[in-house]
Amino acid sequence: MISGVAILGAERRLRARILLPMKRAALLPVLLCAACSGTGIHLPFASVHAHAVHRFFPDLDRRENAVRYGRWNALESAWNAGVTAEVDRRLEASFRETMKREPDYPPDARLCAPVFAREAPGLFGALFDADRLEQEVTDALAATDASPETTSSRVEKSLERYRRSRFALASPAAAPVDPRLSELSTARLLVEGDWLFAHAAEDLAASAFRDQRWKVKATIDRFDVQFQAPSAPLQSSWYKSFAPTFSGSYAAAAELFDRATSFRIEIFQALLAPDPAERREAARAVGRRYGISG
Repeated sequence: MISGVAILGAERRLRARILLPMKRAALLPVLLCAACSGTGIHLPFASVHAHAVHRFFPDLDRRENAVRYGRWNALESAWNAGVTAEVDRRLEASFRETMKREPDYPPDARLCAPVFAREAPGLFGALFDADRLEQEVTDALAATDASPETTSSRVEKSLERYRRSRFALASPAAAPVDPRLSELSTARLLVEGDWLFAHAAEDLAASAFRDQRWKVKATIDRFDVQFQAPSAPLQSSWYKSFAPTFSGSYAAAAELFDRATSFRIEIFQALLAPDPAERREAARAVGRRYGISG
């Protein structure tokens, strides 16, 4: 006959065999974060501010993702076929459809603009790094533990990483905006996207976490209306004009984002040329003006 002590011991051993793998599985995320922190690998759960916009402001994130798709698709089309009325109509329809779809995740830039990335790696890299910096800074502003000290530290770390990149943009005087761009529907829609990024940064920077939700929602509602009939003039100083709190607290980041907008506009202006070789050389000349080769 099996004694009660033996049965109790068997139950304990069985429970231990079941619980041990569960405990190891629970420790796995902690160990991965610790291991990756020293190798430069960033996991979605490795910090409280990574992907903060995606987690806490999904409606804003989806619209910003749509704008990113629009930017890369427009660059790829303009690089391949120039900027024409036919291309503009096709891009406008595609951009509006993407905005309706509200993508949950940002685009893979190399898949959206493969020819541009291959034939103009310097221009592509400069725009890619500036876009990534803008995402990192916005995530820092949207973090649940954001404070003037923590946000400033995170923004400065992102700026330091950006400045070490070989694709960091120099600071030439901005060129005047070609009035022909104002006639293109896609350009006006992309300008509304620039407006959204600047206003969202201002909402996040000027508000406590408990107030950010309704301010960002008001900006999104206004953007949805303006996107249907864009009328904003083409300009490059969106952060300087519409994000005074953000620009005052993070002046270097704001200036760099406006610089990236100027860079993007100048590339599109260069691609207005009818001859393929001429427009590509003009775009590369814009890159050289900003310290970018290739």
